[in-house]
Amino acid sequence: MTDGRSDTMIETITRVIVGMWLLLLVLVAVVILVRAARLHRARRRARLAAVPRRELLSFVADGGPADQIDALAGLPQDAWTAAEPAAVAMLAKVRGEAHAGLVEVFRRRGAADRALRELTRRAPVRRARAAELLGNLQATEAVPRLCDLLDDENADVRLVSVRALGRIGDPRAAWRLLASLARAQPASAQMVGLALAQCGSGAEGALRAALDHPALLVRLTALEALALLKAPSRSLITLIAGVLRADESSEARVVAARTLGRLGARDGVAPLLEVLDSDAAPPIRAAAAQALGTIGSPAAATRLAAHVADAEYRVAHESAHALRRCGPAGLTYLQTLSTESAGLTGTHAREALAIATIAAR
Repeated sequence: MTDGRSDTMIETITRVIVGMWLLLLVLVAVVILVRAARLHRARRRARLAAVPRRELLSFVADGGPADQIDALAGLPQDAWTAAEPAAVAMLAKVRGEAHAGLVEVFRRRGAADRALRELTRRAPVRRARAAELLGNLQATEAVPRLCDLLDDENADVRLVSVRALGRIGDPRAAWRLLASLARAQPASAQMVGLALAQCGSGAEGALRAALDHPALLVRLTALEALALLKAPSRSLITLIAGVLRADESSEARVVAARTLGRLGARDGVAPLLEVLDSDAAPPIRAAAAQALGTIGSPAAATRLAAHVADAEYRVAHESAHALRRCGPAGLTYLQTLSTESAGLTGTHAREALAIATIAAR
């Protein structure tokens, strides 16, 4: 009895071991077959993509000639599919006529229409890739749909949509970009600011309106974007000066001062001097002094010289360094202060003069 049971148990264990080995062999075979299939597909794609890639490189190098657009647009679908990743990479890098020609190839192959449909896919990766492509294609027809993706549940999709809207540069997106900063999970303020700058002067209306927005991040981003405008109007300077004087946030007032400095308009000198002479918080007054130096107006030299002796170290420091940017009048004040003033006032003046001397050399 015992021997019979032992033989049965040994036979069962043997069958189990043999079955496991067979299963292992099957799994190994499947892995080998899958890898072989992948390698075969990769080699096939490489063969298919070889000629189109050479044509793409030649096309870009030649500046996107019209006679080659037809050839690329007429490639067999399997060859284009193999070469498309390289084409997408080129599209994001090239500029000028080569970019315009490549955009034409993509559009004639229906890439823009397919990407628009991909924006509604459930997979975030597909939505993000579609948004990226539409941005590179500068597809203005995609702006409303890309604006909707600023509310997407996926952070990467939101970020790619911001970048795509910047590359398209359509001012219609300006307000939606700003509004995306007021949400519980805002987009990157730096990326939004860059996208707004890429929208050009057409976005100025939305940026002006955003200076009254209750969300601080919206106001700060609008100020940063406004600083990149060229030839600002007097009314815009007045509007930013209002933020400098009265915004409830000290941070917004500091950024407003810097914005006036970066815009470089002489109309900004008076409000900056007004704040410098006021009882505003030291960081605000220091930012006003720094902005006056950025503008470099000789008309501000007398008032700046008075603040080199300011009780607040940062205000005195920035006033001295602003003077060295105010031309001969500012340097004259610094020379006088460096020889006739004791303590920190003289030290600030001598430091600024030393830097001015090094810069001149």
